[in-house]
Amino acid sequence: MHIYLDEKYYFITCRTLDKKEYFRSDPVKQIILDSFIKIRKEFNLEEFIYSILNNHYHFLTYLKLGKDLGKIMQLINGNISKELNLDLNYSLWDKYHDRMIKSEKSYYKIIGYIIGNPLKHKLVKNFDELVNYKFCSFKDVAEKYSEQGAIELISKVSNLNWEG
Repeated sequence: MHIYLDEKYYFITCRTLDKKEYFRSDPVKQIILDSFIKIRKEFNLEEFIYSILNNHYHFLTYLKLGKDLGKIMQLINGNISKELNLDLNYSLWDKYHDRMIKSEKSYYKIIGYIIGNPLKHKLVKNFDELVNYKFCSFKDVAEKYSEQGAIELISKVSNLNWEG
C-alpha cells in the first residue's frame, strides 16, 4: 500500500513495458504533451516540469491532495494508450515510479535531471537544441530561473543521474 501525503512535490517516471520506443515520433510525443496539459488544467497543477523521451517520461509536480496521484497516472496513461490505439496483447506501460521530494536540494537536482534528460538520451546534442526541444520544460524553467540558471541546474546533476 502506498500512502501519498498532501501538499508535497512528487517526481514521477513512467516507461513503456520492455522499454520499447513507442514515442520516437513528434506526433506521438505531442499526444503525451497534450495529456499532460489536460491533466495540469483538470487538477489545477501550478507547477508541472516534464520531459518526454522515446520510451518514458518524467514529471515533477506539487500535489495539494496526494491521493490524486493514482488518478492522475491512470488518466495520463489511459489517455495515451487510447490515443495511440496500439494493438497490443499486453499493457503498454511498466509500473510508474514515484518519489516524494523531501528537500530543496533534491527538488533542484530533480528539475535539472528532468530538463536534462533529452541530452542524456541524445535526443538533442547541446543546450542550443535543448532550448527548442518542445517536449521538455526547459523553456519554463529558463523563464523562472534564467536560461543560464536552467543550464546550471542540469550541469549540477552528475552524469545526469539525479541520485548521483
